[in-house]
Amino acid sequence: MEDAPRVLAIDWSGAKSGARRKIWLAEARNGQLVRLENGRNRGEIAEHLLGELELDPRLLVGLDFAFSLPAWYLRARDLTTATELWQLAEREAEAWLEDCEPPFWGRPGRVKPELPSQFRRTDASVRPVGGIRPKSPFQIGGAGAVGTGSLRGMPMLQRLSEAGYRVWPFDRAEPPALVEIYPRLLTDAVVKSNPKARAEYIAARFPELSVRHRSLAASSDDALDAAVSAVVLSREAAGVTTLEAATDPVELLEGRIWCPDGRYATGSVELDGFEAEEEAGALPDLLAALQFAAERHRDQRRKGREASPYINHPIAVARLLAEVGGVSDPVLLQAAILHDTVEDTETTLDELEARFGPEVWRVVEEVTDDKSLPKLERKRLQIEHAPQRSNRAKQLKVADKSSNLLDIAHRPPKNWTPERKQDYFDWAERVVEGCRGVNPALEARFDEVLREARESVADN
Repeated sequence: MEDAPRVLAIDWSGAKSGARRKIWLAEARNGQLVRLENGRNRGEIAEHLLGELELDPRLLVGLDFAFSLPAWYLRARDLTTATELWQLAEREAEAWLEDCEPPFWGRPGRVKPELPSQFRRTDASVRPVGGIRPKSPFQIGGAGAVGTGSLRGMPMLQRLSEAGYRVWPFDRAEPPALVEIYPRLLTDAVVKSNPKARAEYIAARFPELSVRHRSLAASSDDALDAAVSAVVLSREAAGVTTLEAATDPVELLEGRIWCPDGRYATGSVELDGFEAEEEAGALPDLLAALQFAAERHRDQRRKGREASPYINHPIAVARLLAEVGGVSDPVLLQAAILHDTVEDTETTLDELEARFGPEVWRVVEEVTDDKSLPKLERKRLQIEHAPQRSNRAKQLKVADKSSNLLDIAHRPPKNWTPERKQDYFDWAERVVEGCRGVNPALEARFDEVLREARESVADN
C-alpha cells in the first residue's frame, strides 16, 4: 500500500469570473478522501500541481475537461499531435472563445454549425448516465458546456507535460500522470443540483467520510464531483497506472476519457446518431431548472383571486414558447422557467451562471428588472430596451406578456379596476412592439390574447 499513488481530482471551470469558488480539488489515498478544498483559480491550480510534483512524483491526477478536440479538426489545422493543439490553444484559445466562429458555438446568436462531427470518439463511447452523455467540446456556451473549460485547460496540459507529467493516453499512465475524467460516470445518476439529494447520496455511498468531508462534498455539485472522482480514481489506481500509451491513430489525436471497467458503451459507436441523443440530454437540464424554480418560488402565489402557485406562471411561459412558438432551444426554455427567480426571489445571477451556465444566465439577466428603481421607471426601461435585447430575450418577453395578459383577463388581481387593466394592456403592447420580427407565431398569439383581454374588460 505504500507504493499506491496519491490521487488528486480537480473539478475544473472555464468561467471568467468566480473560478476560485467553482474549482475544487480533492485528494484520496488508498481509496480514502483526505483533502477537499476550493479557493484556487486556474493559474493557481497549475502552480499547485507543479509544487505537488516536486514534493512527490507518485501522483495520479484526474482532470474533468476534454484533453483534445475531434481528429478531423486537428487534421484540418495540420496538427499532427495533441501537443500541437495545446500549443495552438495557448496562443489562440481566448480569441476562439471571444469570436465564437465555427466550429465553436453556443454564444448568443451562434447556433450549432454543420460539422464532420461534433464529438470525439471517446465522447460517444461512454455509456449514458441518466440519459446524459458528454457535450460537444466545440460548445462554449450553454448549460453543461465543456468547450470553454477545455480550451482554457489545454495550455495547462502543455505546461504540466513539459514539467514531467505524463498525459494519458498520449503517454503511458505511469505516475506522475494526468488522466481525463468525466465525473458523471463516476458519480452515477445523482441529482447534483439538489442539496438534499447530494447529502443523501454521499451518506449512502461514502459513509466512511468524516463529518467535515461529508458536509463539504455535499455543499455543491462541483465539490461532490471532485470528492467522488478522487475516491473512485484512487480505488482503481492500480489498474490506471499500468495503462499504456495509445496506438490507435484517432485516439492519439483525440485522447480518451478514463472510465472504470464496464463504463464504456458496448458494441459499435454510431456518431451520426449521437447528436440526437445529445439533444435529448437537454431534458435533464430543463427538469433541473424546473426543480430549482419550484424550490425558489415555493412560498409565492400569483396575485389573482385564486392565488395559484407562482411556479404555474413560468411553466405557462415555457409552454407558450414550445407549443405556440415552436421553440426547442434548451437555453431559452430553461431561461423561461427561471426568468423570475432573480427578480422575485433571493436567487442571484452568479448562482444561475454557476448552476445553469452563462447562456441561461445571460437571457435571465436581460429580462430581469432592477428592483432598486421606481416601478414606473422600470416599466419605461422595458419599453426602451426591448429592441436591443437578444432574440432569445425578445421571445421570452412576448411569451411572458402573453401569459400575464391571460391571467389579467381571466384571473385578475384583486382590486384591479378596468382602467388599471387597460393601462397594463397598453404598456405590454408597447414592450412587445420592440420585440417583433423574431417569432411570428408567438407574436400572433400575443395579438390574439391582447384582443381577447381587451374585449373581456370591455364586456364587464
